[in-house]
Amino acid sequence: MQTLNDAATNSEKTVTEPKRTRTRPNTFAHTLKVANNMIAGIKDNIQTLSTNGVNDATVETINTLVGQAKTIENDQEILKGKLKEKTLELDNKVAELKDVLSKTRLIIKAVLPQKRWVAFGISASK
Repeated sequence: MQTLNDAATNSEKTVTEPKRTRTRPNTFAHTLKVANNMIAGIKDNIQTLSTNGVNDATVETINTLVGQAKTIENDQEILKGKLKEKTLELDNKVAELKDVLSKTRLIIKAVLPQKRWVAFGISASK
């Protein structure tokens, strides 16, 4: 606990800090590590665990799921790369469009009277 002096009232206030707990990150890499540790533990204790339904089929199921998850993650990373490329392409096109609109707006302002600017969506003054 900490105490702070309140200058206005000349009193002490007690501040409690929340308890810090270390939590493991719930990431894909962490889940893979947990799965691999589980497989190693099952293999080391297969005789004891087999009487309770954990057997080689369980290890195979975990291995299959890990492999499928890795494949899906790889596909996801490819899609992320494609998304970044498309986002950059879109940003470039939008920048090009804004440039053309800006130049056209300047021409309209120079050629037409201000009362007619509204037809072009221009509300700025000269």
